[in-house]
Amino acid sequence: MKIRVICLPDEVDDVTRVLADAFDLIEISAPYPMRGTSRNVRVYAEVRLQP
Repeated sequence: MKIRVICLPDEVDDVTRVLADAFDLIEISAPYPMRGTSRNVRVYAEVRLQP
């Protein structure tokens, strides 16, 4: 499963921990800046459901 997360840059580590607790985290991308004047970034995670 692929998930796109939009958050503030300082929240990326927290989001990564939450995803790792809830799923089998396969990969997470580097943060990409959002367009325009948004302070948010987006990260892409690939996860597997835990049995």
